[in-house]
Amino acid sequence: MSELLHETLNLFFPQWQGSGKFDLYQGAKLLYESLHDRISFTEISTSLTYSLTIDESILGYSQIFSQLLEACRVIQAHNPERILTVGGDCGVEIAPVSFLNKRYDEALAVLWLDAHGDLNTPSSSPSSHFHGMPLRVLLGEGNTDIVEQAFSTLRSNQVFLIGSRDFDSPERSFIQQSDLSVFSAKVINDGEHEPLFSTLEKAGFNKLYIHLDLDVIEPEEFPDVACPTPGGIHIDRLKNLLVCLRESFDIVGFSVLEFLPTNLKKSAALEVVKLLESVNLMSLSVT
Repeated sequence: MSELLHETLNLFFPQWQGSGKFDLYQGAKLLYESLHDRISFTEISTSLTYSLTIDESILGYSQIFSQLLEACRVIQAHNPERILTVGGDCGVEIAPVSFLNKRYDEALAVLWLDAHGDLNTPSSSPSSHFHGMPLRVLLGEGNTDIVEQAFSTLRSNQVFLIGSRDFDSPERSFIQQSDLSVFSAKVINDGEHEPLFSTLEKAGFNKLYIHLDLDVIEPEEFPDVACPTPGGIHIDRLKNLLVCLRESFDIVGFSVLEFLPTNLKKSAALEVVKLLESVNLMSLSVT
């Protein structure tokens, strides 16, 4: 089935195995519960088996691969124009990003708002955690079986790392070799959006996918993430950036990931929902 069912597909994909932390499943579930009364989600079934093994140098490989197959099947069946994803770990991005890249014939820019590059391969990863590998897969490198499931492959000039500040050595080398665009948290905190916007416009990108790993935010302001990393983007500056992007470009994909609430769980979830509402990204879900 490949006919268009909905303009927007709202995915609930609470995969957690890529981080090895089951708490990410619970965090994604909290966000879902805060949103499902106003948004109709399609859920990707996620294994709740706690015991994970390392295969193909990836922790939880069998579960991750199986869940990727289902995500690809669901997206292919819906054939959406837009995808909103509330998910667990960053490994959920393979299917939605590669699908939209194929749909828009590589006219898509991917803004990777994340404290980390997610650019490792199974052989370079110090942890075997797949949530540190998805962007490299989307660029066509990594585990062959996973790469082959992607609907398409990104070119390096389509990728913009924003707020990234914690790279493993192999990731730094890859960034330099591939000439990936990097915009620091300081640049965003200083409100210097023009270089990013100018680059996007000159390259002719008229569609955006925004990957939001919540650890891009300064942890003193928002600590409820799987991998808090100092030196992040201030929440008010993040809101401002997202509003400006929304006003200037066509956002066809958006994800919110890696939410790991610590103490006041419902309060933290509502803070994320307020962030989405304040920048009008919830309207991606209008079908």
